Amino acid sequence: MILSRRAALAAPLVALATSAQAQTEWPKAQPIRVLIPFAPGGVPDIISRIVTPKMSEGLGQGFVIDNKPGAGGGLAGQLLAQAPSDGYTLMTGTVSTLSIVPAINPSLKYDPNAFAAIGLAAIVPMVALVRIDSPAQDIQGLIELVKKSPKFDYGSSGNGSILHLTAELFKLKTGLKMQHIPYRGSAPALQALLSGEVDVVFDALAPAMGQIKAGKLRALGLAMARRSPALPDLKTIGEQGVAGVEAYTWAGLYAPPGTSAAIVNRLNAELLKALKDPENARKISELGYEISPSSPAELAAHTAAELKKWTEVAKAADVKPD
Repeated sequence: MILSRRAALAAPLVALATSAQAQTEWPKAQPIRVLIPFAPGGVPDIISRIVTPKMSEGLGQGFVIDNKPGAGGGLAGQLLAQAPSDGYTLMTGTVSTLSIVPAINPSLKYDPNAFAAIGLAAIVPMVALVRIDSPAQDIQGLIELVKKSPKFDYGSSGNGSILHLTAELFKLKTGLKMQHIPYRGSAPALQALLSGEVDVVFDALAPAMGQIKAGKLRALGLAMARRSPALPDLKTIGEQGVAGVEAYTWAGLYAPPGTSAAIVNRLNAELLKALKDPENARKISELGYEISPSSPAELAAHTAAELKKWTEVAKAADVKPD
């Protein structure tokens, strides 16, 4: 009986010792897989391919980028939720995967707040865009143009995308009526704007920068609380009289629920080093992204706030999954 009690008391100690040993041995000679919620070429994919080589140097282990598009970014989230919490499967999450898709699709089998947040890497602000021949010169001009037009269409990269929800947030804050025309991606939506199929697009600044600099599109206002270093003369939408329109896409690193603090903190340290690397910083800035490093706690708070915000917008705008 006494022996059984001793064994029972010893069992948790053995488990703790085993867990501690596993953490001190991490990372072993095993590649670290990074799930990307979208196809190659998007913000999370590009950011991951920039920072992981430097992280690999620091950890002494290789990284494998694994693009898993599907369910609007939700497929990668579901895969991360099911992955072992051993530090060998990560995900570069975005506003779509962590905030918008869960807000409009209750059938998804993961809780964004349950993931182990590692650190934010970069953000890309959203911007209101019109053709260069549009009468609208700024946000107030856009508002007046919409009010005078019997029909005014806005394009997006698809139902439930950040482009869609940003436009809906603008509509909620202004009371304007605009019709939604979804396309299969940001590039087709911008092409539709250039060809005159739609009248305005709220897109991320980075992919639109080339058309803005070429003089084909006019940026009317930035959906951020502050101006962007990429276009310092462009006023925010708030500066132009419409408060509360803040939207941006972002890339942050996450691990499965239950991942140890030791692994999370080590990954965060290596991510911060990679973001501070001068060559990496140059590449990220040239693409129009803003480096935005954070602690694990800061990213966890950011994730919760973004999920709450976009859930409220989706509900108010009655946005449903396809």
